Amino acid sequence: MNLSQRMSDYMIMKKLQLTEAPENISDPQGRQSVAYLEAWMSIIGNLVLSAIKLLLGFMSNSISLIADAVHTASDVLTSLVVLVGFRLSALPADHKHPFGHGRIEYIASLIIAIMLIAIGFGFGKSSIERFYSNAPVQGTWLVAIIMVAAALLKELMSRLSIHMGETIKSSALIADAWHHRTDAIASALVAVAIVASFYGYNRVDAILGIGVSLLIIWTGVEIFREAGSKLIGEQDDKQLEEISALAMTQAGVVGTHDICVHEYGANRMISLHLEIDNAMPRQQAHDLAETVEKLIDESFYARTIVHVDGLRDMEPPIY
Repeated sequence: MNLSQRMSDYMIMKKLQLTEAPENISDPQGRQSVAYLEAWMSIIGNLVLSAIKLLLGFMSNSISLIADAVHTASDVLTSLVVLVGFRLSALPADHKHPFGHGRIEYIASLIIAIMLIAIGFGFGKSSIERFYSNAPVQGTWLVAIIMVAAALLKELMSRLSIHMGETIKSSALIADAWHHRTDAIASALVAVAIVASFYGYNRVDAILGIGVSLLIIWTGVEIFREAGSKLIGEQDDKQLEEISALAMTQAGVVGTHDICVHEYGANRMISLHLEIDNAMPRQQAHDLAETVEKLIDESFYARTIVHVDGLRDMEPPIY
């Protein structure tokens, strides 16, 4: 089955199963296809939703709806960062970058995280100003209903993006998803503020806005921390255990040590030492190392280097 068919079948099966744990896609082409799909879905969705909000805003003469339309349109920027980031990370290896450009994906995550933190601070500042001004939010029941509908649609986009991000283990997609969620929260808050203003509770929007701004900032910091940790070289103990277990499936391997994994986006550079019986013939040991290298390469989409260490005074391995 080709990649496009796999992605088509995957999306049909998964769109209505957002609560289930996704099956991870690890191969570089598969990850890139999912990332492009998420980015274009977000760009088109935001542009269409922004145009609808803008049109209804002018028709109803609602400043809040027009302002929210501009906010939605600004979300296109983070999706463009995802698109450009994955495009650049797919560039082939060259003399200066022998392991490829995959870490650009982490840089894209950092950029989106910084944008989220900036949005959080801006949201908090406007919420504090609104709290002290105690100004009512102008709007009608129709505008409030439209804002709730927009919030639900953006939350759906957020969940789809999170699901795709978890599927390919991409912090950039998850960061983009949180940008969708901030827009959903902002739209819902405008609706709440409009209704609360009808009953004289003008500060409700400001109080909720301050809390949401703190959530946005915290999310941005967490995404920045995670992407930064991967960029400087994060060790995944579970992955090391999986590599060791995979090597141990081969007859003649009695142990492993000094496993190193260098992540470059979807690509990896792996090195490890195999412990074998010192009496094993040299050619057999060489063939065993090549078998393990190929097995790990295919399982982890990696370039693997295996070193063989002979052990003395050990029981003969059972083949």
